[in-house]
Amino acid sequence: MIGSYSLFSQKPRTDEEVAAQINRYATISSAMWMTVVGTLGILFLPLIVSGLIDDLAFTKQQAGYVAAAEMAGVAILSGSGVFWVRRFDWVDAAVMATLLFVAANVFSALTDSFAGMFAFRFLVGASSGALLAIGLACQSDSKNADRIFGYWVACQMTVSSIGYLSLPLVRSSWGTSGMFVALALIGVTAIISIYFLPRRGVMRMSLTAAPALLNANNILALVGALLFFTAQGGIWAFVERLGIASRLSTTEISFALAVSSYCGIVGGLARNWIANFIGSAGPFYFVVAGEILMLLMFGLEHGQFLYALAVCMLQFFWAMGMASLLAGLNIIDDSGRLILLMMATAKVGYSMGPALMGWLIFDDDYTFMLATSGACVVIGMVICVVLVNQKSSTPAVASSAD
Repeated sequence: MIGSYSLFSQKPRTDEEVAAQINRYATISSAMWMTVVGTLGILFLPLIVSGLIDDLAFTKQQAGYVAAAEMAGVAILSGSGVFWVRRFDWVDAAVMATLLFVAANVFSALTDSFAGMFAFRFLVGASSGALLAIGLACQSDSKNADRIFGYWVACQMTVSSIGYLSLPLVRSSWGTSGMFVALALIGVTAIISIYFLPRRGVMRMSLTAAPALLNANNILALVGALLFFTAQGGIWAFVERLGIASRLSTTEISFALAVSSYCGIVGGLARNWIANFIGSAGPFYFVVAGEILMLLMFGLEHGQFLYALAVCMLQFFWAMGMASLLAGLNIIDDSGRLILLMMATAKVGYSMGPALMGWLIFDDDYTFMLATSGACVVIGMVICVVLVNQKSSTPAVASSAD
């Protein structure tokens, strides 16, 4: 028995005892792994989309809709976690989510119909979203939450790198079905995490998200964030297809994706460095310039080096954009409610992106998709940087209004 809050415990104890359990290395490590399992669908979305097209003969539009369904499941369960994650027993919820994750991946491996795949991948996304919400809530209750989140990102990027080196080999031997079975087997390991999980987190006063929507600037900021994440989700879903359209081999593409995983860590850190030198609005300008250059590179006929460089830039500026939005929206509304809504908005964007961008692909012509992604990034970032500058220049007025 590990602690009083293991899978076999009956009731939670005091907040002090819960906090002591959460701050143990075993609990934090388990919570981090649970969140990694919850993000597997996002991490390996390009492989899933490409497998549906190549192995199951889905059209690009159908593959985009399936990807959107999975991301929608993640968005609904993780986004609504703001309301349910501190009201339900974490162990019971995690057990049900893990069983659903494994079962839905297995059934995905057994179906080749569009309707079946759409339904099962939505269930995979829903179970992933639940695991993500529980794992993040547990991490947020730790005494070193900021550092823990950083370790989680590093762990996530490491798993991504290993996956892009190994899963293509699985797919080449056993097809997309084998890849879904592999994801199911990884999901089984979450059961170990549940053993160390407390039944609840530290009790907190609940912040309702609704008042944050009553401010017009907050609504505009969320719209800007939605446009950015829609662009990123759409490009990410079809990033492997972009390599195939440039006649790169699966091995070359997988290597580029594996290397790019580590660029996200640097991109998130680079946001702070840039902000220290030229202010909080500076990183937004870098994101816009970098994303446009990246999209132009994707639109060119290129070899492995330029493709790898473009993919690395995608991960780098995606992470910088996420960090910039987190910091910027916290300036626009320092109550913390807008940040909670932004995380839900990100998942909605990741859901909309594959469906929208898949609809804009014609044969192997990605011009409209790339142009639309660029427009979304520019408009979204401009909206947010204008609001950040406006808030930063009038702090006294903004504070009195709040």
